[in-house]
Amino acid sequence: MIWSAASLSATAILFLAHSSRIALAFHPPPQKVTMMPKTTLQASSQPIDASQPPSPPQLISRDQLLSTLIHAALHGSQTIASLSDTARNGKIQFKEEGDARSALTVADTSAQRVIVSSILGVYPTLNIIGEEDESVEADVAFEKKLRDNLLDGFDWTAPVSGSDGGDEPPTELEMSEVVVFVDPLDGTREFVEGRLENVQTLIGVCYKGLPIMGAIGLPFPTNEVNATEVVFGLVGKGIGKMCITKTSANIVNCPLPELKQYHNGETILISSGDSSSVVSAVDLADKIFASKGGISRQIVGATGNKLLRVTYGQTTLSLLHDKTSLWDTAAPTALLSAMGGMVTDYFGEPLIYNKQVLGNRLCVVASAPGAKREHDQIVKAMRGDKATLSILK
Repeated sequence: MIWSAASLSATAILFLAHSSRIALAFHPPPQKVTMMPKTTLQASSQPIDASQPPSPPQLISRDQLLSTLIHAALHGSQTIASLSDTARNGKIQFKEEGDARSALTVADTSAQRVIVSSILGVYPTLNIIGEEDESVEADVAFEKKLRDNLLDGFDWTAPVSGSDGGDEPPTELEMSEVVVFVDPLDGTREFVEGRLENVQTLIGVCYKGLPIMGAIGLPFPTNEVNATEVVFGLVGKGIGKMCITKTSANIVNCPLPELKQYHNGETILISSGDSSSVVSAVDLADKIFASKGGISRQIVGATGNKLLRVTYGQTTLSLLHDKTSLWDTAAPTALLSAMGGMVTDYFGEPLIYNKQVLGNRLCVVASAPGAKREHDQIVKAMRGDKATLSILK
Protein backbone atom coordinates (compact mmCIF):
# COMPACT_ATOMS: atom_id res chain seq x y z
CA MET A 1 0.00 0.00 0.00
CA ILE A 2 1.30 3.46 -0.91
CA TRP A 3 0.52 6.25 1.51
CA SER A 4 0.44 9.86 0.44
CA ALA A 5 1.19 12.80 2.69
CA ALA A 6 -2.23 14.22 2.02
CA SER A 7 -4.01 11.06 3.12
CA LEU A 8 -2.27 10.77 6.48
CA SER A 9 -3.01 12.67 9.64
CA ALA A 10 -0.19 13.45 12.05
CA THR A 11 -1.52 10.79 14.41
CA ALA A 12 -1.64 8.18 11.66
CA ILE A 13 1.88 9.05 10.59
CA LEU A 14 3.20 8.63 14.11
CA PHE A 15 1.37 5.32 14.30
CA LEU A 16 3.07 4.22 11.10
CA ALA A 17 6.44 5.31 12.43
CA HIS A 18 5.97 3.20 15.52
CA SER A 19 4.53 0.35 13.47
CA SER A 20 7.58 0.38 11.27
CA ARG A 21 9.75 -0.14 14.34
CA ILE A 22 7.68 -3.20 15.20
CA ALA A 23 7.94 -4.48 11.64
CA LEU A 24 11.68 -4.08 11.77
CA ALA A 25 11.83 -6.37 14.76
CA PHE A 26 10.44 -9.13 12.50
CA HIS A 27 12.42 -8.11 9.41
CA PRO A 28 15.62 -6.66 10.89
CA PRO A 29 18.62 -5.48 8.87
CA PRO A 30 21.76 -7.68 8.91
CA GLN A 31 22.73 -8.06 12.52
CA LYS A 32 26.11 -7.38 14.00
CA VAL A 33 27.57 -9.47 16.72
CA THR A 34 26.69 -9.03 20.36
CA MET A 35 29.92 -9.49 22.23
CA MET A 36 29.64 -11.15 25.56
CA PRO A 37 32.21 -13.34 27.29
CA LYS A 38 31.57 -17.02 26.77
CA THR A 39 30.16 -18.84 29.74
CA THR A 40 29.35 -22.45 30.42
CA LEU A 41 25.91 -23.15 31.84
CA GLN A 42 25.43 -26.27 33.94
CA ALA A 43 22.25 -27.63 35.48
CA SER A 44 22.28 -27.33 39.24
CA SER A 45 21.96 -30.54 41.21
CA GLN A 46 20.40 -28.64 44.09
CA PRO A 47 16.62 -28.15 44.25
CA ILE A 48 15.40 -24.58 43.83
CA ASP A 49 14.08 -23.07 47.03
CA ALA A 50 11.26 -20.77 45.94
CA SER A 51 11.07 -19.31 49.42
CA GLN A 52 14.49 -17.70 49.07
CA PRO A 53 14.43 -14.06 47.95
CA PRO A 54 16.07 -13.32 44.57
CA SER A 55 19.70 -12.28 44.60
CA PRO A 56 20.19 -8.51 44.71
CA PRO A 57 21.34 -6.96 41.43
CA GLN A 58 25.06 -6.52 40.89
CA LEU A 59 25.90 -2.83 41.14
CA ILE A 60 28.80 -0.99 39.53
CA SER A 61 30.03 2.55 40.03
CA ARG A 62 28.84 4.87 37.29
CA ASP A 63 31.89 7.13 37.45
CA GLN A 64 34.37 4.27 37.61
CA LEU A 65 32.75 2.69 34.55
CA LEU A 66 32.97 5.95 32.60
CA SER A 67 36.58 6.37 33.70
CA THR A 68 37.51 2.96 32.30
CA LEU A 69 35.72 3.75 29.04
CA ILE A 70 37.58 7.05 28.70
CA HIS A 71 40.84 5.16 29.10
CA ALA A 72 39.70 2.43 26.70
CA ALA A 73 38.84 5.09 24.09
CA LEU A 74 42.34 6.53 24.46
CA HIS A 75 43.88 3.08 23.95
CA GLY A 76 41.65 2.44 20.96
CA SER A 77 42.59 5.79 19.45
CA GLN A 78 46.30 5.10 19.97
CA THR A 79 45.88 1.75 18.21
CA ILE A 80 44.24 3.41 15.20
CA ALA A 81 46.92 6.09 15.00
CA SER A 82 49.72 3.53 15.21
CA LEU A 83 48.22 1.43 12.40
CA SER A 84 47.17 4.32 10.19
CA ASP A 85 49.73 3.93 7.40
CA THR A 86 49.65 0.14 7.46
CA ALA A 87 45.86 -0.02 7.42
CA ARG A 88 45.26 2.58 4.72
CA ASN A 89 47.93 1.15 2.41
CA GLY A 90 47.14 -2.50 3.10
CA LYS A 91 44.26 -4.80 2.24
CA ILE A 92 40.86 -3.17 2.59
CA GLN A 93 37.71 -5.26 2.73
CA PHE A 94 34.18 -4.04 2.07
CA LYS A 95 31.23 -5.43 4.04
CA GLU A 96 28.92 -4.18 1.30
CA GLU A 97 30.29 -4.28 -2.24
CA GLY A 98 30.60 -0.82 -3.75
CA ASP A 99 29.87 1.03 -0.49
CA ALA A 100 32.95 2.96 0.63
CA ARG A 101 31.36 3.50 4.04
CA SER A 102 31.58 -0.24 4.70
CA ALA A 103 35.36 -0.40 4.40
CA LEU A 104 37.08 -2.61 6.99
CA THR A 105 40.77 -2.41 7.85
CA VAL A 106 43.15 -3.95 10.36
CA ALA A 107 42.83 -0.72 12.36
CA ASP A 108 39.09 -1.34 12.88
CA THR A 109 39.47 -4.89 14.14
CA SER A 110 42.62 -4.26 16.19
CA ALA A 111 41.11 -1.23 17.93
CA GLN A 112 37.99 -3.20 18.81
CA ARG A 113 40.04 -6.06 20.25
CA VAL A 114 41.94 -3.60 22.43
CA ILE A 115 38.79 -1.83 23.60
CA VAL A 116 36.68 -4.92 24.26
CA SER A 117 39.47 -6.98 25.83
CA SER A 118 40.42 -4.13 28.15
CA ILE A 119 36.85 -3.43 29.27
CA LEU A 120 36.06 -7.11 29.85
CA GLY A 121 39.27 -7.37 31.86
CA VAL A 122 37.60 -5.06 34.38
CA TYR A 123 33.94 -6.07 33.89
CA PRO A 124 33.90 -9.70 32.67
CA THR A 125 30.09 -9.93 32.45
CA LEU A 126 29.41 -6.51 30.93
CA ASN A 127 27.13 -6.60 27.88
CA ILE A 128 29.01 -5.12 24.92
CA ILE A 129 27.70 -4.70 21.40
CA GLY A 130 30.27 -3.78 18.78
CA GLU A 131 30.48 -3.22 15.08
CA GLU A 132 33.24 -5.55 13.91
CA ASP A 133 32.40 -9.25 13.67
CA GLU A 134 35.98 -10.49 14.02
CA SER A 135 36.53 -9.12 17.54
CA VAL A 136 34.02 -11.06 19.57
CA GLU A 137 35.93 -12.23 22.62
CA ALA A 138 38.36 -10.93 25.18
CA ASP A 139 41.97 -11.52 24.14
CA VAL A 140 44.58 -11.10 26.85
CA ALA A 141 47.17 -10.25 24.21
CA PHE A 142 45.23 -7.05 23.47
CA GLU A 143 44.15 -6.21 27.01
CA LYS A 144 45.29 -2.89 28.48
CA LYS A 145 45.10 -1.76 32.07
CA LEU A 146 42.35 0.80 32.60
CA ARG A 147 42.16 3.46 35.29
CA ASP A 148 38.92 3.83 37.23
CA ASN A 149 39.79 7.10 39.00
CA LEU A 150 40.07 9.59 36.14
CA LEU A 151 36.91 11.38 37.27
CA ASP A 152 37.88 11.78 40.92
CA GLY A 153 37.33 15.46 41.65
CA PHE A 154 36.68 16.22 37.99
CA ASP A 155 35.27 19.66 37.17
CA TRP A 156 32.54 19.12 34.55
CA THR A 157 31.68 21.67 31.88
CA ALA A 158 27.94 22.13 32.41
CA PRO A 159 25.42 23.02 29.69
CA VAL A 160 25.40 26.62 28.60
CA SER A 161 22.88 28.82 30.38
CA GLY A 162 19.30 28.03 29.44
CA SER A 163 19.97 24.48 28.24
CA ASP A 164 18.73 21.40 30.06
CA GLY A 165 21.33 18.64 30.35
CA GLY A 166 18.81 16.03 31.49
CA ASP A 167 18.41 14.06 34.69
CA GLU A 168 21.57 12.67 36.23
CA PRO A 169 21.56 8.84 36.37
CA PRO A 170 22.20 7.03 39.67
CA THR A 171 25.78 6.79 40.87
CA GLU A 172 25.42 3.00 41.17
CA LEU A 173 24.16 1.13 38.10
CA GLU A 174 22.64 -2.32 37.86
CA MET A 175 25.06 -4.31 35.72
CA SER A 176 22.26 -6.21 33.98
CA GLU A 177 20.73 -2.93 32.76
CA VAL A 178 23.96 -1.61 31.22
CA VAL A 179 24.74 -2.06 27.52
CA VAL A 180 27.94 -0.66 26.01
CA PHE A 181 27.96 0.13 22.27
CA VAL A 182 31.37 0.24 20.59
CA ASP A 183 32.33 1.60 17.19
CA PRO A 184 36.13 1.26 17.25
CA LEU A 185 36.67 3.37 14.13
CA ASP A 186 33.81 5.64 13.12
CA GLY A 187 34.47 7.16 9.71
CA THR A 188 36.29 4.30 8.00
CA ARG A 189 35.64 5.82 4.60
CA GLU A 190 37.24 9.07 5.75
CA PHE A 191 40.09 7.07 7.29
CA VAL A 192 40.81 5.24 4.04
CA GLU A 193 40.57 8.46 2.01
CA GLY A 194 42.97 10.27 4.36
CA ARG A 195 40.46 12.71 5.89
CA LEU A 196 41.71 11.73 9.32
CA GLU A 197 40.29 14.66 11.30
CA ASN A 198 36.84 13.05 10.89
CA VAL A 199 37.83 9.71 12.46
CA GLN A 200 36.68 8.83 15.98
CA THR A 201 36.43 5.96 18.44
CA LEU A 202 32.94 5.74 19.95
CA ILE A 203 32.03 4.03 23.24
CA GLY A 204 28.51 4.73 24.48
CA VAL A 205 26.64 3.48 27.54
CA CYS A 206 22.91 2.88 27.63
CA TYR A 207 21.14 2.29 30.92
CA LYS A 208 17.64 0.87 30.85
CA GLY A 209 17.48 1.71 27.17
CA LEU A 210 18.68 5.32 27.34
CA PRO A 211 22.12 6.74 26.42
CA ILE A 212 23.52 8.18 29.64
CA MET A 213 27.24 8.59 29.04
CA GLY A 214 29.91 8.11 26.44
CA ALA A 215 33.52 8.60 25.39
CA ILE A 216 34.62 9.78 21.95
CA GLY A 217 38.26 9.15 21.13
CA LEU A 218 40.07 11.40 18.66
CA PRO A 219 43.02 9.48 17.14
CA PHE A 220 44.12 12.43 14.99
CA PRO A 221 43.54 15.63 16.97
CA THR A 222 43.98 18.96 15.21
CA ASN A 223 45.91 20.22 18.23
CA GLU A 224 49.55 19.64 17.33
CA VAL A 225 50.56 19.22 20.97
CA ASN A 226 48.33 16.24 21.72
CA ALA A 227 48.85 12.69 20.50
CA THR A 228 45.32 11.51 21.29
CA GLU A 229 42.25 13.08 22.87
CA VAL A 230 38.92 11.90 24.24
CA VAL A 231 35.78 13.96 24.74
CA PHE A 232 33.28 12.45 27.15
CA GLY A 233 29.95 13.25 28.70
CA LEU A 234 27.47 12.28 31.38
CA VAL A 235 23.81 13.25 31.25
CA GLY A 236 22.98 15.59 34.10
CA LYS A 237 26.62 16.64 34.57
CA GLY A 238 28.02 17.88 31.26
CA ILE A 239 31.09 17.09 29.19
CA GLY A 240 34.87 17.11 29.54
CA LYS A 241 38.06 16.37 27.66
CA MET A 242 41.26 14.52 28.45
CA CYS A 243 44.34 13.90 26.36
CA ILE A 244 47.75 12.33 26.11
CA THR A 245 50.40 14.71 24.79
CA LYS A 246 53.19 13.83 22.40
CA THR A 247 55.78 14.35 25.13
CA SER A 248 54.16 12.43 27.99
CA ALA A 249 52.20 9.23 28.56
CA ASN A 250 50.17 10.83 31.34
CA ILE A 251 46.44 11.42 30.94
CA VAL A 252 45.69 15.07 31.60
CA ASN A 253 42.68 17.37 31.41
CA CYS A 254 42.62 19.61 28.36
CA PRO A 255 40.35 22.45 27.28
CA LEU A 256 37.25 22.02 25.17
CA PRO A 257 36.67 24.20 22.12
CA GLU A 258 34.37 27.18 22.47
CA LEU A 259 30.83 25.99 23.19
CA LYS A 260 27.98 27.80 21.49
CA GLN A 261 24.22 27.91 21.94
CA TYR A 262 21.91 28.60 19.04
CA HIS A 263 19.84 31.77 19.29
CA ASN A 264 16.75 32.60 17.27
CA GLY A 265 17.58 34.63 14.18
CA GLU A 266 21.05 33.22 13.67
CA THR A 267 21.97 31.42 10.47
CA ILE A 268 20.83 27.80 10.62
CA LEU A 269 23.83 25.58 9.90
CA ILE A 270 22.78 22.14 8.65
CA SER A 271 25.25 19.30 8.28
CA SER A 272 24.90 16.07 6.38
CA GLY A 273 27.06 13.69 4.43
CA ASP A 274 27.35 13.70 0.66
CA SER A 275 24.88 10.82 0.23
CA SER A 276 22.03 11.41 -2.21
CA SER A 277 19.66 9.86 0.35
CA VAL A 278 19.64 13.02 2.48
CA VAL A 279 19.18 15.54 -0.33
CA SER A 280 15.40 15.66 0.02
CA ALA A 281 15.69 16.19 3.80
CA VAL A 282 18.13 19.08 3.32
CA ASP A 283 15.90 20.59 0.63
CA LEU A 284 12.94 20.38 3.00
CA ALA A 285 14.93 22.16 5.70
CA ASP A 286 15.85 24.90 3.26
CA LYS A 287 12.18 25.34 2.39
CA ILE A 288 10.80 25.51 5.93
CA PHE A 289 13.55 27.84 7.16
CA ALA A 290 13.35 30.15 4.13
CA SER A 291 11.61 32.80 6.22
CA LYS A 292 14.64 32.83 8.51
CA GLY A 293 16.98 33.46 5.61
CA GLY A 294 17.41 29.83 4.56
CA ILE A 295 20.19 27.55 5.64
CA SER A 296 23.92 27.17 5.25
CA ARG A 297 24.83 23.58 4.42
CA GLN A 298 27.90 21.81 5.76
CA ILE A 299 29.18 18.55 4.25
CA VAL A 300 30.65 16.63 7.19
CA GLY A 301 31.97 13.09 7.29
CA ALA A 302 31.31 10.39 9.91
CA THR A 303 28.35 10.15 12.30
CA GLY A 304 30.26 10.85 15.50
CA ASN A 305 31.97 13.85 13.95
CA LYS A 306 28.65 15.31 12.79
CA LEU A 307 27.04 14.94 16.21
CA LEU A 308 30.08 16.22 18.12
CA ARG A 309 29.98 19.39 16.03
CA VAL A 310 26.30 19.76 17.00
CA THR A 311 27.27 19.27 20.67
CA TYR A 312 29.79 22.09 20.42
CA GLY A 313 27.23 24.34 18.71
CA GLN A 314 29.27 24.47 15.49
CA THR A 315 26.25 23.03 13.65
CA THR A 316 22.58 23.84 14.32
CA LEU A 317 20.97 20.71 12.87
CA SER A 318 22.42 17.49 11.49
CA LEU A 319 20.45 15.18 9.19
CA LEU A 320 21.64 11.58 8.91
CA HIS A 321 20.50 8.86 6.52
CA ASP A 322 19.11 5.43 7.46
CA LYS A 323 22.45 3.61 7.33
CA THR A 324 23.68 4.53 10.81
CA SER A 325 23.56 2.06 13.70
CA LEU A 326 23.27 2.24 17.45
CA TRP A 327 27.04 2.02 17.96
CA ASP A 328 27.33 5.16 15.78
CA THR A 329 24.84 7.22 17.80
CA ALA A 330 24.98 5.99 21.43
CA ALA A 331 28.10 7.86 22.59
CA PRO A 332 27.50 11.17 20.76
CA THR A 333 23.83 11.16 21.77
CA ALA A 334 24.87 10.98 25.43
CA LEU A 335 27.24 13.92 25.01
CA LEU A 336 24.73 16.01 23.08
CA SER A 337 21.99 15.28 25.61
CA ALA A 338 24.34 16.23 28.45
CA MET A 339 24.70 19.67 26.87
CA GLY A 340 20.98 20.21 26.27
CA GLY A 341 20.75 19.15 22.63
CA MET A 342 18.31 16.67 21.08
CA VAL A 343 18.54 13.48 19.00
CA THR A 344 15.46 11.84 17.44
CA ASP A 345 14.43 10.01 14.31
CA TYR A 346 12.92 11.91 11.37
CA PHE A 347 9.49 11.76 13.03
CA GLY A 348 10.57 13.25 16.34
CA GLU A 349 10.74 10.03 18.34
CA PRO A 350 13.77 9.03 20.47
CA LEU A 351 16.08 6.42 18.97
CA ILE A 352 15.37 2.93 20.31
CA TYR A 353 18.34 1.17 21.90
CA ASN A 354 17.91 -2.59 22.08
CA LYS A 355 19.66 -5.71 20.85
CA GLN A 356 16.99 -6.76 18.37
CA VAL A 357 17.22 -3.94 15.82
CA LEU A 358 20.60 -2.26 15.66
CA GLY A 359 20.02 0.07 12.72
CA ASN A 360 18.53 3.56 12.92
CA ARG A 361 16.13 2.77 10.08
CA LEU A 362 14.04 5.92 10.52
CA CYS A 363 17.10 8.15 10.08
CA VAL A 364 18.42 10.70 12.60
CA VAL A 365 17.95 14.39 13.38
CA ALA A 366 20.24 16.09 15.91
CA SER A 367 19.97 19.66 17.13
CA ALA A 368 22.31 21.92 19.06
CA PRO A 369 21.63 23.41 22.48
CA GLY A 370 19.09 26.18 22.02
CA ALA A 371 17.68 24.79 18.76
CA LYS A 372 14.74 22.78 20.13
CA ARG A 373 12.22 24.92 18.26
CA GLU A 374 14.06 24.36 14.98
CA HIS A 375 14.25 20.64 15.73
CA ASP A 376 10.50 20.51 16.32
CA GLN A 377 9.87 22.44 13.11
CA ILE A 378 11.88 20.08 10.91
CA VAL A 379 10.41 16.85 12.30
CA LYS A 380 6.88 18.27 12.07
CA ALA A 381 7.50 19.04 8.42
CA MET A 382 8.92 15.57 7.85
CA ARG A 383 5.77 13.98 9.26
CA GLY A 384 3.87 15.59 6.41
CA ASP A 385 6.47 15.17 3.67
CA LYS A 386 5.87 12.55 0.98
CA ALA A 387 9.57 11.86 0.37
CA THR A 388 10.23 11.39 4.07
CA LEU A 389 7.18 9.15 4.52
CA SER A 390 8.57 6.84 1.85
CA ILE A 391 11.05 5.41 4.37
CA LEU A 392 8.09 3.78 6.15
CA LYS A 393 7.37 1.51 3.19
